[in-house]
Amino acid sequence: MTLLRAIRAPLGVLSVVSCTSAPPATRATPATAAATPASNGQPAAAPGRRVPLSRDSLVKLRAVYIAQVMAQIAGKENQPAEQVFKNVQVLKGITAAELVQKMDKDYATAMSWNCTNCHRFAPQGNFASDTSNDKRRARFMQQMQNEINLSQLPKLYPKDTPKVTCATCHRGYNEPAPPEYLLPERGKPGGLPLLPPRPGTGGAALDPHGH
Repeated sequence: MTLLRAIRAPLGVLSVVSCTSAPPATRATPATAAATPASNGQPAAAPGRRVPLSRDSLVKLRAVYIAQVMAQIAGKENQPAEQVFKNVQVLKGITAAELVQKMDKDYATAMSWNCTNCHRFAPQGNFASDTSNDKRRARFMQQMQNEINLSQLPKLYPKDTPKVTCATCHRGYNEPAPPEYLLPERGKPGGLPLLPPRPGTGGAALDPHGH
């Protein structure tokens, strides 16, 4: 698999956290519908497929699990994640609290997923299970991200080395959007704002290409 294909492959969201708490026993199940018109920026559902939840709704669903996990590890938040949780294989060297936040703010936000997309038995309090293929994909993708950030990008940018994240490619979607959905150029409607002025240029803003 080439690096480009690996980057565009579906990413599992929540990969390695586990704890013995028992998050809620219920989970929302979006209704199955025929072709549903798009609304509130959400894509239309194909016939026979579930209507995707809004990102705001997913944030609220994840917040329930996060609150219970954080309550379970109270007093251990600053201990190494691999000592607090079971089956941590990749995200070692960060604290337990940082791991939980990474699951929510990096993985889940980048994918617009809920905890249960990868942690299939989260409602029963089992985050350690590896039954989900998406969880295994998440580990692979995190290792790929580490390789890019720690080995490849420093070769191109020895100073002020940039970093890639899940959102670099996924942009809030399970599968990265195709090239047809490129953002408008900087400074144009719908695009990012122009970059701030470079020091010593008399206030002149950088052009859209950073020059």
